[in-house]
Amino acid sequence: MQGKKSRQRAEEITAGAGKKSITGKPLLKNIICMLCIPVSILLAVLGGGLLMKADLYQMVRNLVFCMLPGLAAVFSFQAGRVSGDLGYDNGEHPGRFLSLYLCGIICAFIFTKLPETGWIFLFFYVALARVSNSITGMCGGISLLVLTASLGGSVSMSVFMAYLLGGLIGTALLACQKDEFYLTVPLGLTLGSQLLLIFAGVLLDQGKKMSRKDGLIPPANVIMSGILLFFFLRYYRNRVTEKADDPYIMLNDPENMVMEQLKVTAKEDYNCAIHTAYLAECIASELKLDVRSAKCAAYYGHLPQEKLDKIPFPEQVSVLLPELKKGTKSLRRKEAVVVWICYRLVREIQLIDHKKKIDYEKLIKTLFEKQFTMEALSESDITLPNLRYIKKRLLKEKTYYELIV
Repeated sequence: MQGKKSRQRAEEITAGAGKKSITGKPLLKNIICMLCIPVSILLAVLGGGLLMKADLYQMVRNLVFCMLPGLAAVFSFQAGRVSGDLGYDNGEHPGRFLSLYLCGIICAFIFTKLPETGWIFLFFYVALARVSNSITGMCGGISLLVLTASLGGSVSMSVFMAYLLGGLIGTALLACQKDEFYLTVPLGLTLGSQLLLIFAGVLLDQGKKMSRKDGLIPPANVIMSGILLFFFLRYYRNRVTEKADDPYIMLNDPENMVMEQLKVTAKEDYNCAIHTAYLAECIASELKLDVRSAKCAAYYGHLPQEKLDKIPFPEQVSVLLPELKKGTKSLRRKEAVVVWICYRLVREIQLIDHKKKIDYEKLIKTLFEKQFTMEALSESDITLPNLRYIKKRLLKEKTYYELIV
């Protein structure tokens, strides 16, 4: 039943492959969205300066302070999109980042009318990082914080550091999850840290007895941040991460249409793909790498380019496939190295006469001494401990290799 659904899904995707190729990028939409960020910062600083009746020098200062981290966010987003480091399909939907950033600019004006202990920046740090990556989210959050501080007049260093550190902690704890969202502990730590920072950096720094109002606003701030973050992360999971899993479910099924065709037309290639995917999945999982992308690249890395062009792979996979096509010198990402090593090992085993007794331990050690050395993989992200672990892990699979024919 699962195989039938996968084949139906494969037919739908393959039928629409002409509309979306693995190299197709929403370039125009991406350029427009990224240009809107510096333009919106410029308008916000100019508009805020006019409302504050700031002089020219103050407006120029505010523009420089706000624009630079904003441009850093744009550059980081683009770098992540090209390298495939943006989570899920965020690189294909820059409008998510732009929408949140514009909401942040609006809130920056609103925050200037609120007490300093009531600024809800934590949400924007985490949300911006979630729809891009950690570095981009931090740059975007800092630019919004600087904008509010600039428009709010005199803001103490303690206030600025309280929200800067709170955003840093929130991004570290909540923005880097991959497949599952464990919200309770990281969300509790994030909100607790934010509350402590506000009290220590804002209220205690005032050097006076706190009023009831002073004591109620920070908890209200943290509660509101927690509610916003909880619903945003749940919404993101339901609308983005689960949707992003669909192509992997289809592509990583050995009974899907493409793999079934390969099984008929090239049985040896099909077997190679199945065994490579098994080994790559085991190793990638134990090395805490992107298992889904590695397994998908293992299944399809051997296909000719004209067939790959017809399949709309997820962005993470479309980054790995060209590296595998060009060979050892082009390998960069760890996932690509793992798939390449497993593929070469399986191919070597397939070429051996299985009527004779095979010393798999000797075969693996020879491959690592001649082909899978640090010198040969020096341009990749793989480390020597990684290579040693891969070798050790492959040696444990000696009984499995009897299945490879």
